[in-house]
Amino acid sequence: MKKIVKKIINSLGFELTRHYKKEFDIIGMKFLVDPCSVGCTPQGELTGKAAIKLIKERELKELKVLDICCGVGLVGLTMFQGLKDDKNTIKELVLADINIFNINSINKTLPYNNMGGLVGNTIRTYLSDGLKGIPENEKFDIIVSNPPHYFEKSFDNSEIQLTPTRLGTNDAGWNFHRSFYELADRHLTNRGEVWFLENGFAANEKDLLPFIETNKNLKYVESIKEPLINKFFWMVSKKA
Repeated sequence: MKKIVKKIINSLGFELTRHYKKEFDIIGMKFLVDPCSVGCTPQGELTGKAAIKLIKERELKELKVLDICCGVGLVGLTMFQGLKDDKNTIKELVLADINIFNINSINKTLPYNNMGGLVGNTIRTYLSDGLKGIPENEKFDIIVSNPPHYFEKSFDNSEIQLTPTRLGTNDAGWNFHRSFYELADRHLTNRGEVWFLENGFAANEKDLLPFIETNKNLKYVESIKEPLINKFFWMVSKKA
């Protein structure tokens, strides 16, 4: 029975002990977490590490990165910390989320780890519903995310989605994906790409491709299986 429960937890990406902690240590940083914060699962760290691998394989430099639906910042900060020895790789990191408690957690975590001097210039945060709260002049070379996933139709239009501990965790009706791809090209540089690590338990390439194709200024590149997380895969698109 314990093995079955553990398998279910791993498939969903939850680490229950971390979820209820007010602080935890990973990637050489101590994360200070608001009780209402979400996005504290191992998927964030693994997504960041997988993105680092892609960056190194493609020998990308001078990057301005947006971690959208950032939670407490695990994806973006894992990338930033993992590539900090090469200061020419990530030049700017922007972290954006719809949940104010997540943004508050990031704004506490950075100074606690002696990174307060980077806030407002090298590292910036936005409280934003998808891309809607990101200034139009912000353009990125990589927009990365382990985005919210759609599991149950019963979540559609439910008040539970607006509670602090649920806000931004589920993409009811694919509303986030749809609105994100409608605006994505406006926030990409000429070489810019979108890297979304999608949950294969919730959707497949054919489910998600139509959202990219509706934007004529975007071009679908490829789907890449991610060996670090079972059943997860990258959906890569770029500015057309």
